[in-house]
Amino acid sequence: MRSRLRSFVSPRHRTFLSVGLVVVGGIIASCSDSSDGGGDGATGDSGNPTAMGSSTGGVTSSGATTGSGMANTAQGASTTLGPSASGNNSTAMGNSVGATSMGDSTSSGTALGDTGSGGAGPTTDGGTPTTGGGSGGVPECDASAPPAIDRLGLETVVQSNDMTVMVYALQAPGSDDWYLVDALGTIRVFSNGSLLPTPFLDVSDLVQDSTFGSSAPSGGSQGYDERGLLSIAFPPDYATSGKFYVTLIPTTISSDLTDHDLVLEYTRSAADPMVADPASRKVILDLEPGGDGYVEGNTFSYAKYHNASTALFGPDGMLYIGMGDGGGDCNAARPGVPQDINSPYGKILRLDPSKPEPYAADGNPFANDGDARVYHYGVRNPFRFNFDPANGDIYIGEVGQWSHDSVYFAPASAPGTNFGWPAFEGNTENPNPNGQCASTTDLRAGSTRQNPIFVLDHGSQGGVANLIVATVGGQVYRGSAIPELYGTYLFGEFYPNRPMRALYQCGSQTSEVIEIDKICDPNTPDAPCFTPVGDAPDLRQVGAIVRGNDGELYIPANGNALLKIVPVTAP
Repeated sequence: MRSRLRSFVSPRHRTFLSVGLVVVGGIIASCSDSSDGGGDGATGDSGNPTAMGSSTGGVTSSGATTGSGMANTAQGASTTLGPSASGNNSTAMGNSVGATSMGDSTSSGTALGDTGSGGAGPTTDGGTPTTGGGSGGVPECDASAPPAIDRLGLETVVQSNDMTVMVYALQAPGSDDWYLVDALGTIRVFSNGSLLPTPFLDVSDLVQDSTFGSSAPSGGSQGYDERGLLSIAFPPDYATSGKFYVTLIPTTISSDLTDHDLVLEYTRSAADPMVADPASRKVILDLEPGGDGYVEGNTFSYAKYHNASTALFGPDGMLYIGMGDGGGDCNAARPGVPQDINSPYGKILRLDPSKPEPYAADGNPFANDGDARVYHYGVRNPFRFNFDPANGDIYIGEVGQWSHDSVYFAPASAPGTNFGWPAFEGNTENPNPNGQCASTTDLRAGSTRQNPIFVLDHGSQGGVANLIVATVGGQVYRGSAIPELYGTYLFGEFYPNRPMRALYQCGSQTSEVIEIDKICDPNTPDAPCFTPVGDAPDLRQVGAIVRGNDGELYIPANGNALLKIVPVTAP
C-alpha cells in the first residue's frame, strides 16, 4: 500500500495527510496519517464533495442574544458544583462560567478507578459529595447499557460565508456572544444576532496558504495544512482582566524549520471591548521545531504536524494546552519525547499565566524531576480535549497513527497519567507486528499505561483506510434541555461520512458505544442520527464540540456554521 502511494504522492505530501488539520471543502480537519492516496472518503454527499450545507449568504440567528454581557459578569472566587451555580461570585465548572448551572450534581456517584501519582490536580468544592478516586460530585451513572439516544436536533446559531475554516467557538464568561475561530487567522464575534464586521483578532497575515499541492483528499481544498489559528480560551476573570489566549501555528515563515507552536496572550482593547489590542500580544508558549530531540526529515519538515491545537481553562482556573508529539510517522520527528517528562511534546500542559515564565502551575506532578508544565503525557495528537463540568475528569480525543484512534480518560485525582504513545497506539504495543509503526520507545521507567476507554480500528471503514479517520474529542453533557443525553460523553469524527458517538464513563467502567449518524438516512429510520431543525444545514464536518454558557452543547460545523444540539422528536 505504501509503495503504491509513493508512486504518485511525494513524501512531503504523504505526511501532509498526517494527523492534524486538512482542509476538506473549505474546512480544516484533524486527520490520521494516510498510507493510501486513493479513494474518496473525505467527501460529502455523492456528487457534492465540498458541500458545506445551505448557505445563507449572510448570517442567521437561532434567537436573540444580549450583547457582550461583559459589564454584568461576575467572575467568582469559588467553583460551584452543586445543583445550581447562582449568585454573583460563583462560576460553573469548565468552560461554561458565570451564573450558569451545569445540572444537578447531588448524587453520591460512582467511585472512580485508578489514580495517578503526585501533584495537586483540579480541585472541586461547592458541597457536593466526593467519591472514590477524588472526583467530587459524580452524578448517578450506569455503564451497563449504552446511552439511549434516538435522534438529536441541530439549530443554527450563525451561518456565514464570511467564515471559511471555522474550527472552534467559545463564549466569554457570562456573555451571550460567540467568538468564532477561523483557522485562516481571524476570530469573529457573533453578537445580538449579527456577525460583527471587524474581527476581534486578526492574525491572518501569519496564516496563509502553504502549497498543500495535489495530495488533498478528493473534493478537498488545496493550499493548506494543519497549522493556523486553532482555539481561544477565556480565563474566569475575563470581565475584569480582558485577557484571553489562543493557539497559533503560523504558516508564512519561508523555512519549514521556523514553524512555531505558539500559545499567545492578548488583552481586549480598552477603547472597544469587541476588538483585541494587537500590541498586547504576549508569548506564553513558544516551541520551535528544532532541538528537543528533533530529527529532520529527508525531504520535508515534520514540524507542521501534531501541534498545540487546543487551549482551555480547567475547573481549577489553570490554562491547559493539548500539545502534540511534534509530527512525523510513528513519532519520527522527536523520537521518544512523549515518554520524556522533561519535554513538553506529546503532553497535556497545565499553565498559570499569572506566574513568571515558563508559567508552570503550582502542584504539577513533575515539578521536581521534569518539565514543570507537564500534567499528563504519552499522547500523539490530542486535537480536542475537555473536562467534565461535574467533577473535573478529563477526556482526550487522540488522533492516532496507522491503525487506531482513541479516547483517553483520567479522573481529576490522577495527574501524571501516562497514555502510552509511542510505546502503544490504541491497545497495540509497538513496534507494530505488521511493520506499520516501528517505534521501539518503551514506557517511561516506573510508569504504567492508562488504557483508552475507546479505540477505533481504522481498517477501511467508510472508504480509504486511515485517511478518513480523525477523532474529535467532545464533551460530557450536563445540560438540562435533553434529559436522555445527560451524563453521556459525546464525541465524533471530522469527516462527513463518519459518525458521531456517545458513551457513559462511570468511574473505571465504560459503557458500550453507540454511533449517531451525522445525517439521518430514510433507509435506516431507527438509527440514531442528527436532524436539522428549521433552516439548519446538515451536519458534515466537525471542528469541535463546545459548551455554551447555558450548559448546552454546540458544534462548529462545516467550516461556516455554529450549530446547537437541541431535542427533537423522532418521526
